[in-house]
Amino acid sequence: MKIADIGNSELDFRQTGEARLQEICSRFGLENASYAHIDKHQNVVHGCTTFPEEWVRYYVDNNLVLADPLIRFGATMIAPIDWAVFDSQQEHAPLFDAARKFGVGQHGLSIPVINPFGERGVFTVTSNAPRTEWDAMIAKMLPALRHEAQVLHLLALDVIETVFNFPSDSLSGDELDVLKMLASGLIPSVIARQLGHASRTVDALTASITTKLKSRTIEQAVARAVSTGFLKWSDFFADPVAELVNMESQQLCGGIVRWGGRSHELINFEDGRLVRNTDSFQPVQITKLAREFNLSANEVVEELGCNRDQRLWIRYL
Repeated sequence: MKIADIGNSELDFRQTGEARLQEICSRFGLENASYAHIDKHQNVVHGCTTFPEEWVRYYVDNNLVLADPLIRFGATMIAPIDWAVFDSQQEHAPLFDAARKFGVGQHGLSIPVINPFGERGVFTVTSNAPRTEWDAMIAKMLPALRHEAQVLHLLALDVIETVFNFPSDSLSGDELDVLKMLASGLIPSVIARQLGHASRTVDALTASITTKLKSRTIEQAVARAVSTGFLKWSDFFADPVAELVNMESQQLCGGIVRWGGRSHELINFEDGRLVRNTDSFQPVQITKLAREFNLSANEVVEELGCNRDQRLWIRYL
């Protein structure tokens, strides 16, 4: 994994994103904020931050992206994580101690962002407030911070604050139907079957959508449709519902998320973080889990690499 600037972008994400981060810090009374867009396919992290320049230089010069658990586990998290969970972990505590010494902030919270195309991001905020005050702040601000994380995710996709003058009827009914289904993560062959169209018709509609929304990819087209109001935010981002842990290894092995207007989805974590305290988890049979979230028990077994009679441990979020 390496850190890189977003290249060939219609926006300067670092400049635009950093300005928004500064505004967020001012509005919520935070010390610092950052956003990291994790591209696991290219093994690259794009980002923007208000962290002190000395810390950013130290982080880059020492290639700490390889040791940073927030980046390592950013693609295998669905729930916000308080930095305090790393303070007792020998392999991670030194990094956060160093960050505090450089003035990043005494407390931190990192919020993962998930979209249907598998792209992930991590939005982080920090504070120097006393611990009790910090806990109260987060409890009050979390819904708003989740929204800010989604805005920054769209910023990284090159869409927010770009001026679009699309008339409300610029997409046809068929194009809007296809766009909504693409936003929900459905593949073209499934869309064609559900709409009763030929595959080439769906391909033509998809090409028209990207052209009208002035996008290079369908992912960017969907994001732009969200930013301009064609789609609801809830059509594009997943809400975390539950985390699953393998009690033998005490690692997160998966999570349940809910998409707007869709059933729940199981996400498999290939390299989930270690869970030191499992008090908030409870046992659940795979068959019961499948029934509760309208999942296939066979798919759960296949995704998580377990047997049908095995018990998992779940924490509802």
